[in-house]
Amino acid sequence: MSAVAGVWKKKRDDLKSKRNSLFEKYSKHPEKFHLALEIKKIDDEIAECTQHVEQERRSERSASSAKKLHSIPQ
Repeated sequence: MSAVAGVWKKKRDDLKSKRNSLFEKYSKHPEKFHLALEIKKIDDEIAECTQHVEQERRSERSASSAKKLHSIPQ
C-alpha cells in the first residue's frame, strides 16, 4: 500500500471510530436528530476516503502491471 493510500485509510479508520461512537449515543437517544446528521456527514466522508483508497490501489496495480510489461525481454 502506498503512503498516500495509507493516509486515506488512517483517516477513514479514524472517521469510522468517531461514527461508531456517535451511533452508540444516537441509539440511546434517537430523539437527538443532530447526531443522525453528524453520522450522515461522517458516512459521506468515509465513502470519500474509501474512493481515494481504491483509486490509489488501482493506480498501484496499473503501475505494477506497466513495470512488468516493460521488463519483459523482447
